[in-house]
Amino acid sequence: MLKKLRLERFKNFKEAELILGSLTLLVGTNASGKSNIRDAFRFLHGISRNYNLAEIFGEKWIEGGVLQWRGIRGGTREVTFQGQSTFALEVSLPIGEKDSQQEATYRIEVNPGTSSKAATVIAERLLIAGEKDSVFEAAHSEQGQNNLSVKLNGVLLSDPTQTFTDDRPIVAQMAAFGSAVAPWAMTASSVRGAAQAVMKALSSVRFLDLSPDAMRLPSLPGQTILGDRGENLSSVLQKICETRESKQALLQWVQELTPMDAMDFEFPADFTGKILLTLIEENGQKTSAISASDGTLRFLAMIATLLGSEAAQFYFFEELDNGIHPSRLHLLLQLIERQVSQETIQIVATTHSPELLRLLGTQSLEYASLTYRLSDRPDAQIKRIVDIPEARRVIHEQDLARLHESGWLEDAVNFTEDEDTIE
Repeated sequence: MLKKLRLERFKNFKEAELILGSLTLLVGTNASGKSNIRDAFRFLHGISRNYNLAEIFGEKWIEGGVLQWRGIRGGTREVTFQGQSTFALEVSLPIGEKDSQQEATYRIEVNPGTSSKAATVIAERLLIAGEKDSVFEAAHSEQGQNNLSVKLNGVLLSDPTQTFTDDRPIVAQMAAFGSAVAPWAMTASSVRGAAQAVMKALSSVRFLDLSPDAMRLPSLPGQTILGDRGENLSSVLQKICETRESKQALLQWVQELTPMDAMDFEFPADFTGKILLTLIEENGQKTSAISASDGTLRFLAMIATLLGSEAAQFYFFEELDNGIHPSRLHLLLQLIERQVSQETIQIVATTHSPELLRLLGTQSLEYASLTYRLSDRPDAQIKRIVDIPEARRVIHEQDLARLHESGWLEDAVNFTEDEDTIE
């Protein structure tokens, strides 16, 4: 599970840190930086897909003209804070097997380039907690054929058979580190293993921005991974329904989360073999995905995400409450908190809903964070709600949803910053 994300000179964050839990809820006004946090996670995920920097920022197309990767919003022109020359991202995460995990910190600093110069890695390192030297450390240099100097466990790599380029994250190159000759053989193996562990941790990440139009599209049986916009919803649900216990759990949640008295599902096929979800109510009424409400489809997609057989380890949900009736939010949150409590998945979600804050359990509240901008500063900030001065006491005495609605959270951090400035 990812533990912490640090952003430096990234988009509207000059310097900020997000502490992560099993469920991390992000609240804040528009343009406060919530979606920029998503972009930071997407950049790190792009690294795990072994893309070069140009592909991470831009787009990745594969054979047949299929768009595989949409890039980072704003590309390279808007990725640094107020046009600065570099940005850095740092993530803390456990690596290794569950019974022998080590806490690691991976950091990368990038120059996004210009219209005439490609993006380059400026510095990069991987550090294991308690270790004196980094597993690897790379720094940009104007000298040398690869413009990079690389250290392994604190020792400068001087093996001419090992080369690295500055147009691709070094951790990805380290994950493919060759079998170096002595005296680097043992070092190469350990570095490669650690880099592969980081790549693996950042690879099992999904970003869901659900679209009702995408969820209404038919899909072929066997397409069991839900698309980022909700594509393949019908075939994902069909797969869940193959197991009696999973189907009953799905029906139970549909009955609780929607006003429909759903008793069964059908998946009729069209002439191309694609199927489309149809819900059957107790009175025989049939409702296809085409006619289902947006809210019902969003519920179905979230259930499919949480109950599906090919779940990712990390999910980022945009506007978790969008299209969901307030009277059903507590049930959705109950499902989410139950699933993350099993410690097999981690969720970060943005919301504008005060009601969702009111419903958060004690543990989830510990990791709810506010993104905000002070009136006299251009940079955005991140602060855990419980770390706002007096927040725990005020939350205990008053309704957190009303505090959010009234703007108390933003007022409190503004007041605190003003006091710090005076001092």
